[in-house]
Amino acid sequence: MKMRICYLLLALLLTTAASAQQNPQYSQYIFNGMAINPAYTGSKNVLNVNAFHRSQWTGVEGAPKTQSLAVDGVVANDRLGLGVHLTRDEIGAHITTSAYANVAVKLQVSEKAIFSLGLAPGLVQHTVDGSKFGIIDDPTIPTGKETTIKPDVKIGAYFHTDRFYAGFSGSDLLQFNDMDQVEPERHYYFTAGYVMDLSPLVKLKPSLLVKEDFHAPTSMDLNAFILLADRLWLGSSYRTSMNVFNDAEMGDVEKRTAVAFIGELQVLKQLRLGYSYDKMLNGYSNQSTHEVSVGYYFFRKKETKMMTPQYF
Repeated sequence: MKMRICYLLLALLLTTAASAQQNPQYSQYIFNGMAINPAYTGSKNVLNVNAFHRSQWTGVEGAPKTQSLAVDGVVANDRLGLGVHLTRDEIGAHITTSAYANVAVKLQVSEKAIFSLGLAPGLVQHTVDGSKFGIIDDPTIPTGKETTIKPDVKIGAYFHTDRFYAGFSGSDLLQFNDMDQVEPERHYYFTAGYVMDLSPLVKLKPSLLVKEDFHAPTSMDLNAFILLADRLWLGSSYRTSMNVFNDAEMGDVEKRTAVAFIGELQVLKQLRLGYSYDKMLNGYSNQSTHEVSVGYYFFRKKETKMMTPQYF
């Protein structure tokens, strides 16, 4: 009975905040831009593998859990980025599994500036396991697993120099109104950031992320990081919501104010380890979120180091 109540309460919570959880929530997208923008594919100019696990709202049964694996690299004289992005997102009785093939064309605008256009076609599978609700006398709730698969596509644009970057992307662009379940809204992302020197060994990187679907309050992340000796990133992200394109009433769930403390260590030239801790600042402050990541660079034999430090 306790499990049934937890799942039903979680379902009500997620229905109220549907726009926030239709797409998986990330905190360490700062270290893996391909998670939200296909134009980022191949931007590091090496074969790059990044994996992470996120446990959201620990202590709440059926709370979101997300796993992701991203692999990308470059071909054609470093002018074409190719990659694969796999994600599994579980919220209560609902599981979303997606697989995207990423392609990005990189255009050299100037000596230090590159503009990229990205495309990511893919498949998204939605599975609802009705047995987790423990309810057998309600015809609207399936007694077993129900699965649907639909195609999808993401697009993006990304511009960067050695110190500045900006990107725009869209996901869930293919809409099928005849689907039996709730159709995810189209989501749009804008990112920008800049790296500046504070001292020979310390750099500061402020950045922002804006997420919009034009039906719910706009979500915004304000980030600030320091880089120590080109090896250790330490910083924080303040996440909140506001009405920009609509005047919808905002309650505690829609407000979604939170703060994340994030770090990434370059353990070796090839190996990176990351961790983030999210804390809600509204009525759900008793719940916290943990996210761990691991990344690995596969250098080509002729390379002894990257052409430039990887600030984003």
